[in-house]
Amino acid sequence: MSTAAELGYLGLEVGDLGAWRGFAREVLGLTIGAPRPDGALPLRMDGHAHRFLLHEGPKDDVAYIGWELADRAALDAMARRLDRAGVPARPGTAAEIGARGVEDLFWFVDPNGIRVELAHGAAMASEPFASDRIGSGFHTDGQGMGHVLVNARDSAETERFYREALGFTLSDYVDTEVMGHPLHAVFLHVNPRHHSLAFAELPLPKRLHHVMLEVNSIDDVGATFDRCQDLGVPLQRTLGRHQNDRMVSFYGYTPSGFCFEVGWGGRQIDDRNWEVKVYHGVSDWGHRPVAQA
Repeated sequence: MSTAAELGYLGLEVGDLGAWRGFAREVLGLTIGAPRPDGALPLRMDGHAHRFLLHEGPKDDVAYIGWELADRAALDAMARRLDRAGVPARPGTAAEIGARGVEDLFWFVDPNGIRVELAHGAAMASEPFASDRIGSGFHTDGQGMGHVLVNARDSAETERFYREALGFTLSDYVDTEVMGHPLHAVFLHVNPRHHSLAFAELPLPKRLHHVMLEVNSIDDVGATFDRCQDLGVPLQRTLGRHQNDRMVSFYGYTPSGFCFEVGWGGRQIDDRNWEVKVYHGVSDWGHRPVAQA
């Protein structure tokens, strides 16, 4: 059992806030809030005051990953665990805590150079979330905003760090070949969602490969797939079903060049009877690469 409760929020450094405003609202069905104290633009997808924080900047990549813990006691327990593991962690400043909209946080840098924040007491919005694009809403309750797949410098070291130092739990592996390149991907969970964090050593310049948002109806997956084509959003992979988490999804490109995945029907894990497996394929069907013009 992991101490981390859910993938709480994602900070992105983006080069074109205007493009992201339209993309977040019209394509993903998120709502846009008032800028945070540090100038970040918040995006909502559920009862939380925000799940994404967009910071204007040239990197067009992940800036930080925030994991939401259940309470102060869980945060303190994780701080002690990291100290025993020899992981240097720093408390958040008052300005950072205010900007993230949490009661408290501390942070460290993972083996991939990504700032990781552990927080508790996330602020909730004063009004219920409603999307005019995603009618069924997003599947987040108790399981967080979805998952991220990051580009690992060293998959073995990254797996050791997250499993031993942080207590994330192994879901499974994928060992296969994608477009002529070998792929070893690791999938970790922190709650019943099949995985909240995945990573692989990828021949890409960005640290973030994709962020997945799970909707509550397969119809919203299809409608979003159509909407992307209507709006000219470049697609990366067609509709398909993954072998390991059983998600029916598709992939497209964000305005920052990394990918998003919109999916439905992801597998849930019960650690009492879960069996770790190695899969030798990514998908049962679909998820075919889309040629870019």
